[in-house]
Amino acid sequence: MTVPRLDQGQRHRPRMAFLKKIEALMMEMQNPDTGIKTQTQRVMITNIPHAVAGNDILQWILQRLQIPQEEALHLGDLFVKYGYIYPLQEPKNLTLKTDGSLYRFQTPYFWPAQKWPADDTDYAIYLAKKNIKRKGVLEEYEKEHYNMLNQKINYKWDFVIMQAKEQYKAGKERKKADRYALDCQERAYWLVNRTPPGTLDVLEYGLDRVTDPNENKVNQLFVSCVCGVLPASKAPVEDNTTSLP
Repeated sequence: MTVPRLDQGQRHRPRMAFLKKIEALMMEMQNPDTGIKTQTQRVMITNIPHAVAGNDILQWILQRLQIPQEEALHLGDLFVKYGYIYPLQEPKNLTLKTDGSLYRFQTPYFWPAQKWPADDTDYAIYLAKKNIKRKGVLEEYEKEHYNMLNQKINYKWDFVIMQAKEQYKAGKERKKADRYALDCQERAYWLVNRTPPGTLDVLEYGLDRVTDPNENKVNQLFVSCVCGVLPASKAPVEDNTTSLP
């Protein structure tokens, strides 16, 4: 008997629909006519273009969706945690601060629903570049990942180091403001896609789903298996045998 393999693609996951709704709001938020007005803002000693304040983001959500402030703050927080907006002043803190804290919009190419894979090679290049820039000073979990990747893809480690040096060299030729914003952008992307230990991985999908949530017909066998409501076997069970659900 041949059992057909069910399609368990990412498009069958409800969270993908949720991300599409966020992206629709992101497009509105960046609309020149109806969105948030970006402007050049000073971060430390650098003028960063196309920056927005956290309070402006919150006010836009309140006016656009007409929802309570607590709900709007939670939604804005999700924008940052999923990497659609990244912080400029505290790059490691992926939360929305409703004050003058500055943020920028992430490039659509790096949006989660674009399904751009967070490849081991790309992460290794990012860590190697950061290692070169900071002369070996990495976070503890980054050092562990760096050493692990060195062993895992050692066969192309020369390529990783070469790319890291080229990107570092190209970055030094950019303007200081662009270089700073790009560093924040990259860090935010990898904080979302390679979550540090002890923090919530927002892109964790959990168990594979075998049904399309958009369909009316539900796979009853799958539901029965998960819920443990399949009829018990009619075969006799010996006294010394424990029946498992």
